[in-house]
Amino acid sequence: LFFLIYLISKRRTLAVLSVWVTAAGWAGHTAALIGQTVALGALPLATIEQGMAFIAWALALVLLAVELRYRLHVLGSFILPLSFLLLLPSGVIRANADTPPLTSAWFGVHAVFSLLGFVAFALACIIGVMYLAQNRMLKTKRLNVLYEQLPSLELLDEMNQGTILLGFPLLTIGMLSGAIWASQIKGAFWSWTPKQTLTLVTWFFYLVILHGRMNFGWRAKRAAWLAIVGFAVVGLTFLYAFG
Repeated sequence: LFFLIYLISKRRTLAVLSVWVTAAGWAGHTAALIGQTVALGALPLATIEQGMAFIAWALALVLLAVELRYRLHVLGSFILPLSFLLLLPSGVIRANADTPPLTSAWFGVHAVFSLLGFVAFALACIIGVMYLAQNRMLKTKRLNVLYEQLPSLELLDEMNQGTILLGFPLLTIGMLSGAIWASQIKGAFWSWTPKQTLTLVTWFFYLVILHGRMNFGWRAKRAAWLAIVGFAVVGLTFLYAFG
């Protein structure tokens, strides 16, 4: 809420307050995750609510890191609403007591890296939305308050590519560790289940994006749209993973 108000008022004191409030919320969230891990004896990532809460925690961490390094306050107006919506289910939906904690080390690696990859692709999507919004404002010559806060199109394009470059190896490690975990519990590395198939489709989709950007010069508007579409595919994969 503070970040959204700052977007309109542009008061620096409000931006600073927004960052400190975010830091306080992230610290409380971190304490909750540590408490759950100690209580369960494993990372709290066995249910969809726990997975969404972890993504919300990681998004807030990324925001704080960007604020510390670049003072890019406008990013909070885009990231925190998504982080809040992801965190909300864990506070209103009762956990299923029949769901046992997954204590396999390979599951832990698979879950953490896959979810971090999801975070990177979510950021690429958010940056893509910011790029398209600014590009449209420039074309229509309607330069409002949001335009004044957004980074340049060139910087947004670089950030889009950087987040996908970060997310792709994270997703790759998540896939490989997931295959090892599957071999332990099912006796086979790959079973072509809907979840595994959709994950592979997602992996190839982002591989095509990176290949196009590096070898065919895909940039700007096309890259922004692909990041948004890719995140929609990642979202389906996430839902299947906990299905």
